[in-house]
Amino acid sequence: MLLIGTLSASAYYVWGKDACYTFVSVSIADNTSNDDRQLAETVRKEATERTFCGAAEYSPLLTLEELAKRGVVTQVGVSWLEPGGWSFEKFNTLDVIEKQNVKAAEIISLASGYVRSARLRNARWFLATAVGTSLAMLALGIAVRWVHRGFRGGHAI
Repeated sequence: MLLIGTLSASAYYVWGKDACYTFVSVSIADNTSNDDRQLAETVRKEATERTFCGAAEYSPLLTLEELAKRGVVTQVGVSWLEPGGWSFEKFNTLDVIEKQNVKAAEIISLASGYVRSARLRNARWFLATAVGTSLAMLALGIAVRWVHRGFRGGHAI
């Protein structure tokens, strides 16, 4: 029961909760029109000040994708929320995505993968403790049964 409960709780912790991410940087090409530059600046401001969670393709993501297709946005830097804090602030880690890969689904998939990997690394100690405790309880049960069976047999020495 302990092992099944720990596995269930860990599975929810790793895969059941939404992954959160934000943009650290959005690079804009130098040779763009004023309208494209203004739109890109507005989207950059919103994307770097906002936290996105889950698999929803939010408007700033879709706009970044469209701007990258047109060559206005050249790359983005993505930071994700790990159990210990934001990857860029806490661990100096971020993923830089070049313009050909700036797609909403790709960004969500990458960020979710990083978050789940970090959560799994964090949950491994709980899983190891549950497995160790379950094995120790099994060994104790076998030992008690073995001793009990030995005395019940009635063999005199």
